[in-house]
Amino acid sequence: MRFQLKFDVSIYNNQMDLLFDLAWKRKTEYYKNSHYFGFTLLVVSAFLIFERQLFFGFTVLIPSLSILIPYFYYYFRTKSLYKKLESAKSLEIETLKTENLVCWEFTELCLVMESEGKRRKLNWEDFATHLVKENNLFMFTRENEPLILGEVEVGKDNFKMIVDFVSTKI
Repeated sequence: MRFQLKFDVSIYNNQMDLLFDLAWKRKTEYYKNSHYFGFTLLVVSAFLIFERQLFFGFTVLIPSLSILIPYFYYYFRTKSLYKKLESAKSLEIETLKTENLVCWEFTELCLVMESEGKRRKLNWEDFATHLVKENNLFMFTRENEPLILGEVEVGKDNFKMIVDFVSTKI
């Protein structure tokens, strides 16, 4: 199966947002509201320490810090990663705007991709897993490199054929 796809910025942005959500949404959802509880415990511990009940104050302070430290770690980490993703997206968009056609060829032995005059062959053994989310096929190599193909790009029938084919190969 061979597909020549035109680059579309809106599809690309949607796929990159889905990729970011796959990697970080569960962590951010887990820590989303935990800071409220952490700050409440921090205020209670400060009040207890101020009232000279040091044992109970420090007993409440430890759980509040154990909640707040991971929250801030993941908050700033996801924020910096999202900034890096945005800069990488803009660079990739500028690169792919010049070369509009990207060719995907699914063979029995490998996946062949051609863009900008470059040809890349990935054997099926090089892939670790695949996932279908919101009508997009995510294929991850063993080096954690994502390859994304959307139903909007190839059509509904072709997308189903590709997903079935990839399911047998990976």
